[in-house]
Amino acid sequence: MKLTLHICDKEDKFWRARNFLREVFLLNDRLEHSWHVARLDYWRWHYILTCNICKSVEAGMALWENADAKIVAALNHLGGSELRLHVHPQFYSANLEHEMLAYAEENYFATAEDGRRYIYLPIFQDDTRRQGLVQSRGYKKQEGWGHHYRRDLNSPIPDVPFPDGYVIRLMGGVEEYPARSWCSWRAFHNDEPDSNYDGDYAWYANLQSAPLYRRDLDVVASAPDGSIAAFCTIFYDDYTRSAVTVLVGVAAEHWRRGLGKAVMTEGLSRLKTLGCTRVFSTAHEEPADALYRSMLKDMKITDTWLKVL
Repeated sequence: MKLTLHICDKEDKFWRARNFLREVFLLNDRLEHSWHVARLDYWRWHYILTCNICKSVEAGMALWENADAKIVAALNHLGGSELRLHVHPQFYSANLEHEMLAYAEENYFATAEDGRRYIYLPIFQDDTRRQGLVQSRGYKKQEGWGHHYRRDLNSPIPDVPFPDGYVIRLMGGVEEYPARSWCSWRAFHNDEPDSNYDGDYAWYANLQSAPLYRRDLDVVASAPDGSIAAFCTIFYDDYTRSAVTVLVGVAAEHWRRGLGKAVMTEGLSRLKTLGCTRVFSTAHEEPADALYRSMLKDMKITDTWLKVL
């Protein structure tokens, strides 16, 4: 089968790739052997627009098409030197994944302080096929942990205790961007001095411009003083009836009060009302891991596979 490589350098290609991910996700029984479309949205409207860890869609996405101009595979440069491979299960071949990795090694590597070039990707611990393939290319497994949680919403969502004085509600308008941004800083950068906070909340407008953003799935908890103490922002794809919790956090001064569970419970209940039947969350550090472990039922682990070029 002859395939043609294309850089994702036009809007039409991006939107075709976006629908490709939806198709592949359904063919994979709605398991994350490839990206959920919500992760593509988050990559473009947060990682690229806000974090600048990947310069552009064109610089971070390549597509492979067959003779019928059908996309059969996509490769994402997440940022730094991190990769994601998305392959249509009906067109899978070892040669195709070798070609994708060869392209990534040539174009998506990062350079360490000592001058060495490197590249890496996460692989599920039960995906022995891809493990074998990357080993044959010189990748080495790094004991790592990405914990990938999911929950099917076909059973009742239990209520959780909620502290007095706090209010669960939806995110407000532009006037609340500063408060929401500050809460994110206190949730994710609590070990840094407040003087490091730049006060720029434009990133939140970027997030809200993502196609899957919905105000009714942007849940916050207000503290007794009216400040935002916790948040749960969910991207829901009604085409696949599945969702991803893209941002969940609690400001450090409000920890250990059950607020993370409270905002997630509200979000899951709203998802179920909308017809969602499966939700995903990913943790790379202990606080998030503890929360998702308590709220979601199934978990798979990825190890990091690294190649020094």
